[in-house]
Amino acid sequence: MSEKRKTKIDKPLTEAELPLMNTIWNLGPCTVKDVLTEVSKEKELAYTSVATIMKILETKGFLKSFKSDKAHTYEALISREEYGSQSLNHLADNIFDGDRSMMVMRLLEAGDLSKKDLEVIRKALNSRL
Repeated sequence: MSEKRKTKIDKPLTEAELPLMNTIWNLGPCTVKDVLTEVSKEKELAYTSVATIMKILETKGFLKSFKSDKAHTYEALISREEYGSQSLNHLADNIFDGDRSMMVMRLLEAGDLSKKDLEVIRKALNSRL
C-alpha cells in the first residue's frame, strides 16, 4: 500500500461515508464489491449506493482509485489516525471555540470511563507534563 498523504479535511465524514471509510481502513486496497460484502453484514446497501459514496470519497480526496483487472481498486489517502486527529481538531474548533481543555472535560464528564480508562488518561497526561 502506498504512503498516506496529508489530506486536510474540511468537514467530518457523513453518516453514510464513515462506515465505508472504516471498512476501507480495515480492508486496505479494495473494490466496491469488497466494501459491499463487509458493510452488508451490518446494513443492506445496493452496489450502486456503495459505488456512488466511494466515488464521492474519491472526489473529496479521501480515496484514490486505479484500474485492476476488471474492477477499480480503491485505497485510502488519509489514515484513520490522521482523520481522527483532524476530526478532533475540527470538533474542538467548531463546538468548543478552540478550547481543547473544555472538550476533554466534557468527555470526562459525559463518558462512561472505567478505572482502567482513567489510569491510561492519567499516565498520558503525566507523560506530557
